[in-house]
This record gives sequence, structure tokens and C-alpha cells, in this order.
Amino acid sequence: MDASGDLHRASSTITAWLEWGFWIGVSGGAIAAAAGVIMAAMGRRAGDGHVARRGTGLIIRGVFSAIAFSGVVGAAQWILDPPARAPSPAAEPAESGGNGFADLLLWGGLALAGLAAAVLAGWAGWRARRRHTVKRRRQQALERSHDAVAAAYGAYLADVLEWLERPALSDVSVPETAVLVQALAAADDARLGNDVEAYQRAVAVLRTAWQAADDHARRTGLRQLPRVERRAAEQARKLLAMALNSSCGEHERRSAYAKARDLLDGILVVPPQAVATMEDKHRLALIPKPFRSQDR
Repeated sequence: MDASGDLHRASSTITAWLEWGFWIGVSGGAIAAAAGVIMAAMGRRAGDGHVARRGTGLIIRGVFSAIAFSGVVGAAQWILDPPARAPSPAAEPAESGGNGFADLLLWGGLALAGLAAAVLAGWAGWRARRRHTVKRRRQQALERSHDAVAAAYGAYLADVLEWLERPALSDVSVPETAVLVQALAAADDARLGNDVEAYQRAVAVLRTAWQAADDHARRTGLRQLPRVERRAAEQARKLLAMALNSSCGEHERRSAYAKARDLLDGILVVPPQAVATMEDKHRLALIPKPFRSQDR
């Protein structure tokens, strides 16, 4: 009887320590999870992704630490007080307390498991939303870069004076310009798809092609033309500058524009965007020459 009583007292002492351990473990996990919530909220508010991720990790570790601790304590309690043990009068009070503690472990574990599931579901939703946000921001940044190149090329094609400074940039027979035109088309196609990685590669190729074609055209200028044609193009550029000068009279401007077009005819092909700008925006449309019939 004395040995049985000593064993019962030792079991009761261990059970009491387990109860304290249970509450300490669960409280520590809850405190860690609460600190993680605060850290994640502060990180998101400050726009610091690293801090937000650390807070999320702390939430997960805190919840699972509490669950693991309650599981270990529950297993130890089950070993010390198995349900199939024969009842004894001396152990009845302890069994009553042990069963209450076992119920606490059961319901506490279920509650923590539900909390963990909710946290994981929220974390998974947050991760999915974050991935979508990051993807959208990358897409928008790539579109801005794409639009910048397209706008720069469009502005060049619409400015007749800029075009005459480096006409090779509009000549698709020039290899660098051909690569640029192909890169523009490829970036346009990639923009319509859902593959951000493919679009990023296409935009990178486009930016490289634009830089290479522009540098080549600036270095070349009008030097690819024979001497006589180069002089005609330079004279046409002066006439076009006069045609765009609003301080000159309308007749003088139209005459300068017509002479410039005649000089460039057969030498360089003026981009249609530049023609539209000159004739629509600056009102320099050429008057069609009258048709003269010949009597036979």
C-alpha cells in the first residue's frame, strides 16, 4: 500500500508539472503567434516584405509549437494515466482530476488545430494574393518599359527632322532596324499572353534592339548616301526646317515643303507618320498637280 501510495503521489506530482508545462507551452505559442501577427501587420503597412514574411513565419511556428506541446503533454498524461487502468479507491480523486485534464487537452488540441487550419488557410490566401499582386506589378512595369520604346520610335518616325538626322532607323533593309521591328512585334505578341517571364524576355530583347538600332543610325547619319544625294538630303532638311517655321508665310512654307519632297524623291522614303504630321498638324498638304492631257 505504501508503494502504491508513493507511486500515486509521484504520478500526481508529474501530472501537476505536466499541467504547468501545458499552459506554459500553449501560452508561449500564443504569445509568439500574437507577436507574429503584429510583425506581419507592421511589415505590410511599412511595405517591408521581409518583415511581413518573418511575422507570418512566427505565426505558423507559434501555432504549431502550441499544438506540438499539447500533443506531447497529452501523450505523457495518457502514459501516466491510461484509460484501461483498474480503478482503486485511493486513486479515484486523481483519476477525476486526470480525466478533466485529459478533456482539456482534447478540446484544447482541437481548438488549436482549428486555429492552425484557419491560420494556414489565411496564409495560403495571402500568399496567393501576394503572388497575383507581384505578377500584376511586374506586368505593369514591363508594359511601361515596352511603351517607352514604342513611344520613342513612334516619335522618331513622326518627326521629319529627327528622321533625316538618322534615316537608317526607319530602313528595314538595315539589319539593326530589322531586328528592332521584329522585337517590337514579338513584344506586342507577348504582351497579349499570360506568361510574364516570356514578356520580360521579349521586352529585354526589345530594349537591346532599340539601343543598338538607334546607336547605329546615329553613327551612320547620312553617310551611307552618295555625295550628291547626301547634299540633296541636307538641302531638303533645311527646307523642311523652313516649312516648320511658323514665322514664315504660308506660301513660303508650302513651297519649301514641296521642294524638299522633290529633293528627297528617289533618295529616301519619308515615313508616312512624318508625312501625316507635316500635312495634317502643320497644314502643309501638297496641292495635287493638274493633269494635262496630250492630244494625239
